[in-house]
Amino acid sequence: MELQDQLLEEKKIPQKRIAKKNKINLETDSIQYNAQDLEQEQKVDVNPVQLNTQNLVFVGNDYSGKITGTTYLEKNKEIVSKVDILLFFGHEIKLPVYKTNSDNNGNFIIEDIPSGYYTLVAKLGENLKYQSHHIKVLPCQNVHQSILLK
Repeated sequence: MELQDQLLEEKKIPQKRIAKKNKINLETDSIQYNAQDLEQEQKVDVNPVQLNTQNLVFVGNDYSGKITGTTYLEKNKEIVSKVDILLFFGHEIKLPVYKTNSDNNGNFIIEDIPSGYYTLVAKLGENLKYQSHHIKVLPCQNVHQSILLK
């Protein structure tokens, strides 16, 4: 038996030596080089700058209307200045959407108003007043309204 054990051990030793010789070290033996990679030099920008430039052209059509007019006294058709003029949307006279005064020549201008129906109210002191009927303003329209204070 001793001889058999000895022979078996001798067979194992050369196998261990062969295994050590054929053992592959992955860190050093598995590197593969590509010939193209070695010949070409590549530069990579690790901080790219992204620019997004756009030219916007805004074509804003002005569809607003305008109300102009002159303030007069109804009795003698005399021009009156410094008249308070209030513009209301629709027929309800609760909250004005625009307020202005007539100038020294009695003229007033209310600009940039959307199309719709409006009511004008003018006051000079407590006694002289005026209230218009519905004034229809269409897009891009200039409406002239004379105010006759009573």
